[in-house]
Amino acid sequence: MKYSNIISINLSVNNPEISYNLSEIKLRRNYLDRYFAHYTADCRVVGEGSVSYLYQPEAIKRIQHFNPGARFIVLVRDPLAMLPSYHQRLRYLLQEEESDFEKAWALQSTRARGENIPKLCLDARLLAYSEIAKFGAQVQQLYAIAGRERTHVIVFDDLVTDPLGVYQRALEFLHVDYDGQTRFERKYQSRMYRYRWLQQLLYLPVMRHGKVIDTLQRRLSNYNQDGSRRRNPISQLAGWNTITESPAPLSPRMTAIVRETLQADVQLLSSLIDRDLSSWLARKRDHATYHLLPHWNSPTFDPTKAGYQHSKSLIPKSG
Repeated sequence: MKYSNIISINLSVNNPEISYNLSEIKLRRNYLDRYFAHYTADCRVVGEGSVSYLYQPEAIKRIQHFNPGARFIVLVRDPLAMLPSYHQRLRYLLQEEESDFEKAWALQSTRARGENIPKLCLDARLLAYSEIAKFGAQVQQLYAIAGRERTHVIVFDDLVTDPLGVYQRALEFLHVDYDGQTRFERKYQSRMYRYRWLQQLLYLPVMRHGKVIDTLQRRLSNYNQDGSRRRNPISQLAGWNTITESPAPLSPRMTAIVRETLQADVQLLSSLIDRDLSSWLARKRDHATYHLLPHWNSPTFDPTKAGYQHSKSLIPKSG
């Protein structure tokens, strides 16, 4: 298998076994063969998606060190909708123990000093909510490291209202021919676990020589020849322990705090991508997320009549 066209690879700080000095053999064994073994040599482009790359410049630099030709696709979203969703995701992955977002937000300065860090949290920087939501600063940083020509920014609002157009433009950016797909499936919904003790068993990191190598759920999952994930008892148990649960929207008070904190950054992002995003912080809920996306999987929903067209996810997540 050739890896010359990998979009990005998982070289973040949460993978201590991978470093600049890692040999090609070890890199193949520890990451590429594990996550990309189900792809064949005729794949034009392969890649995976991890949101943490955007706010970890060292990860971007490692990716470029491995593949100077790597391209980056960034999806940005209204912080008023993104933050509750992100907070719930951290809780699902056992990185956050505080269930109230407003209290978690208030803990940022304390946690920046190394205090009140959840014992299972792998990286305290994940809890810096105000920094995580500064897409303008992060895109500016990515431009500086990788260059504008190798960066493609997608606004979430566009993905909702024109998924086919977003998909086609992404393919153009990757220099891949349009494959005719017209249906897009919603891959993930907001979720939470039934039992925390079972979630810990499934998602606590597997350690080797003091280093994080994987989780039980990921380690025991693999793929079929067609690229679909092979079901196993661990995956089935993880699925059973997962329930659909929408994050609570921000309170009016929290909305005002987030708006004041991130107004300048949203303006920066607007200038970087030449797009008016002033409507983002003007609403309390992301109506596209809460009202349009649930219809994507409805058997009676006709995307062509409604002006929406869908397809499978462009870039699969590793693990």
